[in-house]
Amino acid sequence: MEKNTIDGFTYYSVEPKNQNESKKVIIIYHGWGGSASGYRDLAEEIAEEGFHVIIPEIVYHDTRQPLANPYEAKTIQTYFWETIMTTIDEFPDFIKTLGIIGENVVLIGSSMGGCIANGIFAREQEVGGLVNINGSGSFVLSERMFRERDHREAIPDDVRRRLMEYDPIERPAGPSPVLLMHGDRDEVMPIDGQLDYDHYLKNEQKKNAKLLVYEGVNHKITRDMVGDLIGWLKRV
Repeated sequence: MEKNTIDGFTYYSVEPKNQNESKKVIIIYHGWGGSASGYRDLAEEIAEEGFHVIIPEIVYHDTRQPLANPYEAKTIQTYFWETIMTTIDEFPDFIKTLGIIGENVVLIGSSMGGCIANGIFAREQEVGGLVNINGSGSFVLSERMFRERDHREAIPDDVRRRLMEYDPIERPAGPSPVLLMHGDRDEVMPIDGQLDYDHYLKNEQKKNAKLLVYEGVNHKITRDMVGDLIGWLKRV
């Protein structure tokens, strides 16, 4: 896995030994408090199937203004959605800088990265596909559930309005395929946001979207998930 920095963007890249016919580029976004390099094993496994894989460093992580105590409650409440929104906003410049065409990109995200990938996918209609693992495609609903869990006040109007600007369920569903994956015992990112986005896609009569729910699985990526993910990528 090679680390690169170009025009302010730092990312890791894994080139396949033999590029498959799809020419798809897989961009993986990691979860809150994680690291781009922490997805090396997954990236290399995907690259073995002939895909070029890129893992960007995300703002407030790795070398980009890392937070001293990312799991402190106030820090999460302050920076979680800000990180997601900033990364969504950066995407067009990121792929332009790397010389990647949007339609060749399949986005994969885990946890917070799933929110990022879903937000990009909703905004950038030409992107070639989405895999949201243990994330959410329903931002306002997820924030409401976070606040209820933490015994905080209801969402202020200004926060709600800003979330709605990025919320995937507030935008028309794009044409590219979608895979949603979630453990039904997830205590970190409630499955409700994923289920709500799936319900939205069904209402939009989107035919090439699939939801996979894993029984007894908390907030992690299992071997079954990896196998289902790679099988889906090979069919896209």
